[in-house]
Amino acid sequence: MAAVLGVLLGLLALAPSAHAEPAPNQPMVCKPWVIVSAYGSDERSIQQGDSSYSPGYEWGSSGVNSWYIAGVQKALHDQHGVDYGDMSVRNLSYPASLAMPFQPGYWDSMHAGRDRLAQEVEWYDTHCGTGTGLVLIGFSQGAHVVKEALAQPSVQAHEDVIAAIVDIADPSRYNGQIGMGQDGQMLTVNPDFSVGSASVSDGGLLARRAVPGVFAGFLGDGRYFDVCRTDDHVCNRPGPPKTDDLLNEFGKSITAHLSYGAGDRGATADRVTRRAVSSAVAHQAERNAPDDSSDTSCKPHGPTDALGAAAVTAACQVIAADTWYTWGGGHSVSPPQATFGFVDRSDPERSKNDPYRKGFDCSGYVRYAFYKAAGYDIIGDHVVSQIFQTPWPVRISADQGWRALHAGDMVFFGTPSNMHHVAIYIGNGLIAEAPQSDEKIRVSPMSSHSDYAGAVRVDGAGAGGGPNSTWGTDVRTHTEPSTTAPVYTTLAGPTALRIDCQKHAQSVTAEGYTNDAWSHLPDLGGSWISNIYVKGPGWLPGIPACDGSTGPGSGDHSTWGTNVRVHATPSVGSDVVHVFTEPAGVRVVCQKHAERVTAEGYTNDAWSFLGDQTGWISNIYLQGPDWLTDVPTCDGGSAVGGGDHMTWGTDVSLHTAPSTDSPRTDLLPGPTAVRIDCQIHAQSVTAEGYTNDAWSHLADRNAWISNIYVQGAAWLDGVPACDGDPGTGTGDNVNYRSTWGTDVRIHQDASSGSPVVATLPGPTQVTAFCQDHGESVTAEGYTNDAWTYLSDYKGWVSNIYVQGAAWLDGVPACDAHQPGEPPNVR
Repeated sequence: MAAVLGVLLGLLALAPSAHAEPAPNQPMVCKPWVIVSAYGSDERSIQQGDSSYSPGYEWGSSGVNSWYIAGVQKALHDQHGVDYGDMSVRNLSYPASLAMPFQPGYWDSMHAGRDRLAQEVEWYDTHCGTGTGLVLIGFSQGAHVVKEALAQPSVQAHEDVIAAIVDIADPSRYNGQIGMGQDGQMLTVNPDFSVGSASVSDGGLLARRAVPGVFAGFLGDGRYFDVCRTDDHVCNRPGPPKTDDLLNEFGKSITAHLSYGAGDRGATADRVTRRAVSSAVAHQAERNAPDDSSDTSCKPHGPTDALGAAAVTAACQVIAADTWYTWGGGHSVSPPQATFGFVDRSDPERSKNDPYRKGFDCSGYVRYAFYKAAGYDIIGDHVVSQIFQTPWPVRISADQGWRALHAGDMVFFGTPSNMHHVAIYIGNGLIAEAPQSDEKIRVSPMSSHSDYAGAVRVDGAGAGGGPNSTWGTDVRTHTEPSTTAPVYTTLAGPTALRIDCQKHAQSVTAEGYTNDAWSHLPDLGGSWISNIYVKGPGWLPGIPACDGSTGPGSGDHSTWGTNVRVHATPSVGSDVVHVFTEPAGVRVVCQKHAERVTAEGYTNDAWSFLGDQTGWISNIYLQGPDWLTDVPTCDGGSAVGGGDHMTWGTDVSLHTAPSTDSPRTDLLPGPTAVRIDCQIHAQSVTAEGYTNDAWSHLADRNAWISNIYVQGAAWLDGVPACDGDPGTGTGDNVNYRSTWGTDVRIHQDASSGSPVVATLPGPTQVTAFCQDHGESVTAEGYTNDAWTYLSDYKGWVSNIYVQGAAWLDGVPACDAHQPGEPPNVR
């Protein structure tokens, strides 16, 4: 014990002098800046008049708090011009205990300090308002007191008065709080006080507590700062916390634990407090900024980031153009843009003009704004629930309130299982939204919706989407391009990514592929992902190498993979004329369909002729689609061939019919090139966070696959609807069509004299079940006797009012049926 006291007294000799030392139990006063210091265990003796540890010294026996108090005062004065007379320094009066954490006295004293600090925070907010900013400093048990106080609802209700927090050697430190680590508020120092690192599995000696998000800098504004030495097991104990050897662990750390100020004569304290004070001054400036709550103009209000501000600007330009809401507007189009809408079956009267107005629905509007902001389609052609379910890295829960929002955040309304509306927060409690049919896109108050359910931040404090996307579930990113490097994060499902470069590193075999290419993810902590899990070829086109190289060779296309062979003829059995040991640029002269090849998890019969190598290469090894869109056929023939689409995911089932209940014919272990001859609407399937009733027929496999597992839109562009005889399986033989015109009547039978069962006020998407010849009708300048049975309405419409030919292509004929009875397909 004498040795410990000797260390203690030596440290005290180096302690700094505070500029504003109050008497014990100094009354609380409203000054521009108030520093509240929570001292460590048994430092209460000074406050009780016992000066045996450090005669005349105000801040406790170790003096650690004093280094940080002095650092805050110096930063306020020297860097921000605050007069020392505008600062007040006070100790938190609580009975800090010498008892160890496994003894009741420690927890009793800690809880007393927590409650006292909560009272003081409330007092300063209530009595001083925006005129006072609190800086909380805690050391050792005092840091634990501060951390526990921040978790109290009463403190969070008055959180705005807290301008900054600095905790030193916190026994409840949680190294795994990534949000703090990303912004640098969690500082770990080595014994020589150089910047160190801490394992996320290590942390405080006691049960570890995360800092509430509103203070930690991940979802809030970064007011919490934390310092710990790597050799101080009080705050950086290896492994999980346990209580069997607390005294021994503390004893091994006593020297490090007491030297946070004296160890480098306050340099670390100055470094940390400068950052904390800068954050505190910015926080106070925002609190005292002129109130512009009456400003409802469409622009970013308050904090935002570059992408968020650009999204708000794009959203406001749509409003300035006096754009209408249209149901379905902004979907099924690339790039994102305003489109004519459809009649909403749930609100036909209000939406009757939507087919004649070019505009957006709510999700189409948000999609467009972020497309304009980022320059690529971050969100994709998704409905509200799909956008919400996307695993965005930054998510703000509804219970954090509006204060946690930044301009440019996407805000959602509904319930987690049933999101029905999305808008863009612009600040000041306002949103830019596409509200509903027959209304213009506008700025509205958040309070106009009673079911706010949370928000996401696309960029800003840590990531968002990107033009590339992963596939599969539970995909890991690593701190280095190696599977043995630490895991940075795990992506639960397909995720949009921004990739800034790629490189060749560790060769990985997974999901039926072998590839050594890795992509760098700047928005996910600079981590890396194997290109096996990124949609596209093994070496991604259009993305530079991280070292600036383009790989060997040159040309208008590029190979991927290693040891790729070029053959004398388009056959793997012919002579090898060249081998590409790594990805290379090549000049493709033409392509043709020849020997069918299965390799790298793909099957394809397309081969390309390489002019510089005077040989043939399977298109499996060329970056791009299976049939290259910009390359002519070698014989001038058709480009129609195998492998025109790509599946994604693992263990995807194929069925004999467009239904998950039908027998399974095959299992695709990984992404596979497939040839699709037609698609159909059949059983609705919910999987991978999507719901879709579209199924595709795989001609080469004589099987069906849900479009959920085919890369592309829910209803695939360029693929015809099946004509009722796809070659195998069964189905409802339905086909989506669209009517045109207004007040179109649906009749009980194929006759204009039969009862009317429904009236379509404007162009409407309908399900055409089958068609038949009935009464000849003359209308709109046409005469036609073809009628289509609409299964949605259980009635008939004249083909005059259905977009398409007089006899609709792809819609089967109806069989014989009794009038008034639903038909079957002939």
